[in-house]
Formats: sequence, C-alpha cells, structure tokens
Amino acid sequence: MSDYEIVGPFSSHWVVVDGRQVPFLQAAPANGGKIHLTLDQRYGLDISVADAEAFIPWIADAIAIAMGYNCHPRAGTEPVRSTPFPPAHSVQWVDATTSGSPPADG
Repeated sequence: MSDYEIVGPFSSHWVVVDGRQVPFLQAAPANGGKIHLTLDQRYGLDISVADAEAFIPWIADAIAIAMGYNCHPRAGTEPVRSTPFPPAHSVQWVDATTSGSPPADG
C-alpha cells in the first residue's frame, strides 16, 4: 500500500481585494448565484454574491490583522505592520521620603 495520495483536481480561485490576494482565502462559483468561500482549506461557507461584496473585504481585513498588519492594503498602498504597544522607555523613580525630587548623585 502506498504512503501518499494524489487528490484533486480542485476548481478554486484566489480572492483579490484592491489588487492584492487575500491569503488563506479561496472562492469558487456555486449554483444559484452563490459563492463558496474556503478559509485555510478547512472552513467553507456558501454566500450570495451580494453578501460576498460586503463580507470579503471584511474577512480580508480580519486575516491581515491576525497576521500583524493594520488592515488589508488598499489600492496603491503598501502593507503597514501594526504596532499595538508603544515603545518601551525608562522610568525615573521618585523617592517618597524626600520632597519629591530625584535623589542627588554622589
């Protein structure tokens, strides 16, 4: 018995929003004016074409945010990495026993 299988062919299409491919998202036309979306080759959803117009940009933003970006890049822009936390900076401690001035050196 063989240790591998050749499965397919599959008919799916990339999803492109504002000229950029949406990672982990594929689509295929379905009967009755529906689109079959597949996320991460594991989760499927059949939605109408009208609903897809609103849902696909939303899921593109959600995937980009999960990957560490501010949003899915808009047309003509480059992806921007998210920086949710401010840069670390030092803290100058104040001695509570004095008048609130920092301790003198030396």
